[in-house]
Amino acid sequence: MMKKRIGTILILVAVLFFLNAIFGRYIVLPGFLQMLESGRGDLASAAQNVEGWKIARYLLWSYSFKLGLLLLTVGAFLRTPMRPARFWLFAVAGLIYVGFAYMPLPIPISTVFGVAGGVMTLLMILIVLAWARERGQMPETLANASDFRMAGYFFFAMATYTICSLMGVRTFALQPEKMIRYGLQADAASFAFHLLIELVLGWLFTFIGSRKEKILEMARPPQFAEGTRHV
Repeated sequence: MMKKRIGTILILVAVLFFLNAIFGRYIVLPGFLQMLESGRGDLASAAQNVEGWKIARYLLWSYSFKLGLLLLTVGAFLRTPMRPARFWLFAVAGLIYVGFAYMPLPIPISTVFGVAGGVMTLLMILIVLAWARERGQMPETLANASDFRMAGYFFFAMATYTICSLMGVRTFALQPEKMIRYGLQADAASFAFHLLIELVLGWLFTFIGSRKEKILEMARPPQFAEGTRHV
C-alpha cells in the first residue's frame, strides 16, 4: 500500500515536471536567447556572467521532461507487482541515462547513420513479419487490438525515416549552412510538421491498441485469468 502511495506521489511530481517543460520555456527562453546572442552559449562561459539561480532554473527546465518521464515510469512501476531487482535495474538505468542525456557527443560520420538506419529497418521488417505470422493465431478481439498497435508502429517507422530526410539528404538540418545555401528552410519546416503528425498518430494508435488489449483482459472470464504475478 505504501509503495502505491509513493508511486502516486511520484506520478504527481512528474506531471509538475511536464508542466514546467511545456510552460517554463516562456520564462527561460528570453534569457537563453540573450546568452546565445552574447556568444555565451555553453554553461561554462555563462557561469562567469549569469547569476547561479538563473542557470539552475535553466537546467531544471531543460531536464524537466526527461525527469518527468523517469518519475512517471518509476511511479507506475511502484504501483505494479514488479520484482525489486527489475525495478531497481530500470530505475537506476533510467537515472543514469537522464544524467548523461545532454552530454556532448562527437559528430558521427555518415556511415554511423547508415548502419543505424539499416539496423532500424531490419528491426521494422522483423516486427511486421512476426506480427503477420502471429496475427492469424490470435482471437479476433486480440487481433483487432494488435492491428491498432501495428498502425502505431507504422507511423513510428514513417517518423524514423522522416528524421533521416530532415537531418540528412533532403533538407540538411545537420548542415545548416548547406540548408541556407540551397534555400531549404521552408522544406525543413514542412518535414518537421510531417514528423509531428507521424509521431502523434503513432502514439495515438499505440494507445488505442493498448486500451483495447486492456479492455479485452478485463472482459476475460475469471476462470481464464492468470492472476497477479511478480515479474
